[in-house]
Amino acid sequence: MRTSAVGYGAALLATVVWSGNFIAARALFDSIPPWQFNFWRWAVAFMAIVPFALRTWRQDWPHIRRHWRYLSIMGILGVALMNTFIYKAAQTTSSLNMALLMPASPVVILLLARICYNESIPPRRLLGMLTVLGGALILISRGRWEQLTALHFNAGDLWTLGGMLCFAIYSLLMRRRPQAISPLGFNAATFGLGLLYALPCTLLEAWLLPLPSFSPSLAVGILYAGLGCSALAFWLWTVGIDRIGPVRAGILYYSLPLFAGAGSTLILHESIVPAQIVGGLLIVTGICTATMPLRHAPRATPKSQVHSAVQR
Repeated sequence: MRTSAVGYGAALLATVVWSGNFIAARALFDSIPPWQFNFWRWAVAFMAIVPFALRTWRQDWPHIRRHWRYLSIMGILGVALMNTFIYKAAQTTSSLNMALLMPASPVVILLLARICYNESIPPRRLLGMLTVLGGALILISRGRWEQLTALHFNAGDLWTLGGMLCFAIYSLLMRRRPQAISPLGFNAATFGLGLLYALPCTLLEAWLLPLPSFSPSLAVGILYAGLGCSALAFWLWTVGIDRIGPVRAGILYYSLPLFAGAGSTLILHESIVPAQIVGGLLIVTGICTATMPLRHAPRATPKSQVHSAVQR
């Protein structure tokens, strides 16, 4: 139970931190191009996590060398591509479209787990996911369903779907993480490899586009994205998936619109409407329904087994 509590808490806290990434993306999309924003974000995260990862480097390094192909795939998905797609999407699509598409990741995780690992979908988990999805739709649309029917998808939405797919595959592949590599060593390796693979596109973008003019707000955004959304949140997500698995952690990711809405209210002073409260309650209810373990009643011992035990 303690292990599960740590897993749920870590995955939920990672989601809370990640919710601020959408605010940063909306605020800075016209200040710095996507590849450069993503690169400097992960450079900050890498520099922050390396001193801690050095403590277990001797034990981790032989296993990192052995599994460098797997770590490269995780670095490409989680570091080089995922958030670059999100920052690219912020240039051409609305925040409503992004918030609507990104919570679909747990559904993709669930389907991929079914296809790749033949993992069953219990009715209660399916009911919980549908409840959370309904709450997310109410929260995003603020109860005005005409906003959902009036959505127009464009190239930015395709970039968002690309980021969502990268996150889903990344989370699913986390179950293959070599247990011999510590969470800090795993993140340091994937951060470094992801930066290496992102470097050519970052340099090409810097050569083709004007260099960004750094400002205090841009520096704060990069630091938050690097220290919070990258170093802290990805370490928490790794711990969460280690404890409870990618499907249950993915269900908790559904609460991202709830925390994003709360952050917008606190930071941007946006008003809260009753539909947002209803949507938030549905999200919490659905997460509890899908993730809380069932209490099985003790099975009665068959009379034949009791008789056999008495004879022995």
